[in-house]
Amino acid sequence: MSARAAADRAQLAHELRAASGDLLAAERRLRSRDPQRPGALSYAQVRALVMLDDAEQVTAGQLAKAADLTPASVTALLDQLEQQGMVERRRDPSDRRVVVVSLTPSGRELLAEKRVRWRSRWEEAMEGFSDADLTAAAAVMRAMARMFDGL
Repeated sequence: MSARAAADRAQLAHELRAASGDLLAAERRLRSRDPQRPGALSYAQVRALVMLDDAEQVTAGQLAKAADLTPASVTALLDQLEQQGMVERRRDPSDRRVVVVSLTPSGRELLAEKRVRWRSRWEEAMEGFSDADLTAAAAVMRAMARMFDGL
């Protein structure tokens, strides 16, 4: 690699690091706004609903692991979602020690509404990028996640 190509690559790496910092900061700001939105679902609650929608039913432990939360945090989160009628908990008929969690029809409906709004915003934000750009961005983000997990 020529000195010029190496300098260009170093500049691109710097821009990527800065952009990833911007993305992580935006996510932190999103999470910090959670308590300031009365009646709205938190970021963690929406993530839990998405996982439940994808898996039909999971245990609280599986949910904690997937959401990278403590079991106590998941219990509190599920208490709130259950009080709002978004999820239901019940004993697993094959092992009464296990409690499984699933979406209620209300939870599924609310999540569907949120997904429609999210898809609209996503499509608007990504409309200037080609499929190849988005495929490359996804590959870079996954490589960065693997790097962070390896630290």
